[in-house]
Amino acid sequence: MKNDPRDPGVEATPDAHALELTVWDVPSATVAGERFAVAVGARCSAGCDLGGQELSLFDQKGHVAGTVKLGSAVWPGTEALYFAEVEARAPLEAGSQQWEAKIAGWDGELPHAAGSFPLVVRTVTAPDCQVTVSAVDRENQAPIKGARVVMHPYRAVTDDNGIARVRVSKGRYDILVSGSRYLPACASVEVTADMVTNAELDADQPDENQE
Repeated sequence: MKNDPRDPGVEATPDAHALELTVWDVPSATVAGERFAVAVGARCSAGCDLGGQELSLFDQKGHVAGTVKLGSAVWPGTEALYFAEVEARAPLEAGSQQWEAKIAGWDGELPHAAGSFPLVVRTVTAPDCQVTVSAVDRENQAPIKGARVVMHPYRAVTDDNGIARVRVSKGRYDILVSGSRYLPACASVEVTADMVTNAELDADQPDENQE
């Protein structure tokens, strides 16, 4: 029988295998009260099979926010990183909170110590405006595909036409637009309704003295 995920489980000892956790694909921001998902992974220091082991997300108050069982497959390119996607509901208030992913330790023929990994969950009020950003090359006015647009904490990427649409709440933002082989451009805007803005990026010229 597995330990309660809130129980730290087996403490680290010279004989217990360590469990190393990692979390990725954490949304840059989630609307308050809405569900979101993150990818979680766990690895045994000795490469043990962790498929089927239970892993939980805990919110800032220490309450279980989501639980999942690790899959039987390992992440491509790794030897023993077992992974799964876990869903949770974002806090009801906008802001940043410190959450934690945890996996309980267990006794057995091969005892394993508990493991954990911290993450930051950012929540925002429901967006009520759309900002359309057009990214172009300043010299030839050609659209820039794949440019990254950041209006913290909102993010987007431009399409084939150099257009990115970002849903945001009303307020003042710094728009940062950056792309491969281009110098980043930044501008400040006050968003009070749907709007369109242009970003002209200068090519990042290589150092002529560099061999």
